[in-house]
Amino acid sequence: TYLFTLKLVSYDFLSGHAGHDEPKQSLNMITPSLHNNKDLYNLQGQIRHKIEFIKNHIPQDVKIHLISHSIGSKISLELLKNEEISDRIHHGYLLFPTIERMVDSHNGFWFYKVFNRIYFLLRFFYYAFSYLPLTLRTILLYIYCYFSGFPEYFLGTVIKASTPQVLDKIWFMAQDEMETVCDIDEGVIKRNMHRLKFYYGTTDGWVPVKYYKELIEKFPGIDAELCEKSIDHGFVISHGPTMARMVSEWIN
Repeated sequence: TYLFTLKLVSYDFLSGHAGHDEPKQSLNMITPSLHNNKDLYNLQGQIRHKIEFIKNHIPQDVKIHLISHSIGSKISLELLKNEEISDRIHHGYLLFPTIERMVDSHNGFWFYKVFNRIYFLLRFFYYAFSYLPLTLRTILLYIYCYFSGFPEYFLGTVIKASTPQVLDKIWFMAQDEMETVCDIDEGVIKRNMHRLKFYYGTTDGWVPVKYYKELIEKFPGIDAELCEKSIDHGFVISHGPTMARMVSEWIN
């Protein structure tokens, strides 16, 4: 059994998508720039990236469990529509799934209607930040993580992801999600209800509770659960072990 994780934790620099991490210098690899390569880094490009990964790197005879978070849940549903790999997917666990009407959510409104309009200022800030000495950047990010409640072991990841090349791609993908993740794909859910598990939060700024209620009304008998632990959308920051235990129990 192969556990394939697709995750994008809000927009807080923790991700699992093409272009959202720079390869180590020792690998002597260059990530294609966003300019003239937008089809690689938009949502459809990320879907193709996961399809190619499965086709090229996972043996044909293994059963795949998709554990997806946020926009990864939308990608998981798209993988189930791919004839070449759908039969290889044993089950999918969709955590805090952003699979519909992202721009209508509380966080979607603030991101798309407010922050997106002042993106040029934010971009100027993180480009200017990248010119600071690494020691100073590390100290400032450590202070940010401390007051934001990030565990210390996230610091290295935050430093690596806080480069303009990565942030540009993260922001670009987020914009594309707001514009393309609209109506829920009822067809793929109906066809795959027997192998899908949905987990919704009660304090989720990206996925309001009404989306959960509408889901169980549209699909009677669907395996969907509403969190009773007040776990945040970005659960890896403070509830990672809790979610890991829950998902492992579902799989077992």
